Amino acid sequence: MEKVVLVAFASDGASPLGDDQVLRLNEHLLEVLDPVLYPDLGLQVEDHEATLRWQRRERSLASRLRLSLSAWTECGDDVSELVAALGPLADDHAAFVVTEAVPRWEAPRTVSATGPRPGVTVTSLLCRNPAMTHDEFVAHWRDVHQPMSLRIHPQRTYVRNVVARTLTAETVPIDAVCEEGFASLDDVLDPARFFGADTSGRSWKENAGVIGADVGLFLDTAHTTATIMRDHRLRSFRSRPQR
Repeated sequence: MEKVVLVAFASDGASPLGDDQVLRLNEHLLEVLDPVLYPDLGLQVEDHEATLRWQRRERSLASRLRLSLSAWTECGDDVSELVAALGPLADDHAAFVVTEAVPRWEAPRTVSATGPRPGVTVTSLLCRNPAMTHDEFVAHWRDVHQPMSLRIHPQRTYVRNVVARTLTAETVPIDAVCEEGFASLDDVLDPARFFGADTSGRSWKENAGVIGADVGLFLDTAHTTATIMRDHRLRSFRSRPQR
């Protein structure tokens, strides 16, 4: 089995998807994507307002992450069915086969087509520092930054998706997709909570400095993006349906 991640972008002025649109999209995906071919299916949808509050951006972006569709399948070489299922939402997209690792999961694994999982997910499209090779980037993320992040941030879940194959042409190559789950939006928006899980003596401001310094070592910060998402788990071979 291979995990495919398809991310779709929108112009910065495009309206975010409403709850009714997301519900219809969930139902459509479950209808048109064969459960035998795609036994595990997840949709993440941007929380645009929360992301703006978090990032306090002073300038508009050329495009922003609008949604992320993940699917496990026997062969990830052809994403045409996933693209067709998203329709116009996939007009500007990138797709990858990734190697998934889950170093932390402290949340229920229920599935539901009608609502997202509790809390929020911060999904980051990671571009490596150009001075590093892809393998050096992965090693630094896995062995240095990830343990630091798990210690400092109050994540309930952490999923590391390293790009194994890129299925679309990218102007700026994406090396990985990181998914960090938090119990509440305030865990992300409140910097004292976001950087305050480590209680070994450092202040949250010191922790923020440690994280920021390390980010600059292994990421291309001009092209790496992070978006607050709502995570809809539609199918999963690791959970039971929610009644």
